[in-house]
Amino acid sequence: MITFYLILGILTSVAGALPLGAVNIAVINTTIKEDTKKAFRIALAAGIGEVLLAFFALHCSMELTGFFENNRWIQIVIIALFLMIGVYFLVRKSKTENSKKISSTKLSRSKFLTGFSLAFLNPPVIIYWIVAISLTNKHLFELTLYSPLIALFLFFSGIYLGKIGTLYLYSKWGNRMAQKSNDSKTKLFKIIGIALIALSFVQGVKFLVA
Repeated sequence: MITFYLILGILTSVAGALPLGAVNIAVINTTIKEDTKKAFRIALAAGIGEVLLAFFALHCSMELTGFFENNRWIQIVIIALFLMIGVYFLVRKSKTENSKKISSTKLSRSKFLTGFSLAFLNPPVIIYWIVAISLTNKHLFELTLYSPLIALFLFFSGIYLGKIGTLYLYSKWGNRMAQKSNDSKTKLFKIIGIALIALSFVQGVKFLVA
């Protein structure tokens, strides 16, 4: 029964990571422009950021909910960012570029910080975890910081595995696109752009209706 916490963590994390977001796009783009190994560094760091967000949501869900309700400008900023990035991907064209050589240490640090910051500095994901944990407490079982330590460990381990596993699949998809022609890459960029613009539109409607 205790392994149910691990399974719950994996399933909840995968459900949150499947929709195309900033981290997913960074993984795909890095795979296409560089390689899978560097994209996986982003995924590993993003998993850590995801675990921290889930922990914060578990620790202070009521305070976080009130914060976002009282500071609606954050939602406007996120919507605008999604829209601008979406337009950028929609109009850009795939092209080959000669990149400058960077030391592996600096590159690893850069990819790690990119993955962590994109995952951690993401208000919609905090809201997702607040909702997910609230539904868990309401319909399944009580999940708090006072739950058994092994249960919490398995739950957060599941979150980490679910996040990096989903991003790994996105990386494999990006790798397949990288092996195709530039025209295929341009189509992928357009798909990403349309998805982000649609996401910003949906979030904007929710913001106006709320």
